[in-house]
Amino acid sequence: YLAQLYGPLETISKKVAEMQASLTSAERVMTLLKQGPDVPERPHARPLVRAKGHVVFRNVAFAYDPERTVLHNSSFEIEPGTRVGIVGTTGAGKTTLLNLLTRFYDPTSGQILLDGVDLRDYKVADLRNQFAVVLQDPVLFSTSIAENISYGRPGCRFEEIVAAAKAANAHDFIVHLRDGYDTQVGERGVRLSGGERQRLSLARAFLKRAPMLILDEPTSSVDTKTEASIVDTMETLMRGRTTFIIAHRLSTLKNCDVQLVIEQGRLLALEPIMTRAMA
Repeated sequence: YLAQLYGPLETISKKVAEMQASLTSAERVMTLLKQGPDVPERPHARPLVRAKGHVVFRNVAFAYDPERTVLHNSSFEIEPGTRVGIVGTTGAGKTTLLNLLTRFYDPTSGQILLDGVDLRDYKVADLRNQFAVVLQDPVLFSTSIAENISYGRPGCRFEEIVAAAKAANAHDFIVHLRDGYDTQVGERGVRLSGGERQRLSLARAFLKRAPMLILDEPTSSVDTKTEASIVDTMETLMRGRTTFIIAHRLSTLKNCDVQLVIEQGRLLALEPIMTRAMA
């Protein structure tokens, strides 16, 4: 009888352990769901269909905590369609500036205007929809190439996906893959090279057709030959759009109109780019 009883008791003990682990996971999920947004949306926030891209920073300061100010009283104005290169050492405040522009945070003091309206007066989702973002390490999902590109504009037609891939110079490498646009890219795009992943990210930006672009170190993880090709693609993508590019390689900024220099959280200069000096 004891032998017969041992099996069910062992099963019960395992199930109890599994249940405890599941409850812990469920508790974490509930904690996440209960968290409020980092930035509140005002009760009568304005909708925004398509921005012109006129950006103004007025005495903007920001601190992650009261003892550490990372951006000090920065003021500048960017006209629609301007391509802005942002330079500075690591930790200077470049990414913080763009996080404020997309309203992942609100300024500690000062004001940021888009087309003459304070960012806090817009609906958050509408505001963020004005930006297409290309990061140093592209965010790809463990699904097909077509689905990864279509993330830029859900519900688009396959022909539009192909057109975006061609614009990003990604179509040729895609069609040479065994499954073409149905190729599974793996977790975070592990089955693709760095240059291929970046091209998919650019294709996603082309497909979204947002009026404003944020390019955060888009060529830092690729070789020089691939960089030259990606820079040419970015030139097409930036045309007619207000663009902010963070880059350490000056060659990445060759197509920019102005250069924003930030050091230790302070705006040092906003000046025209000397293209010849970079060539």
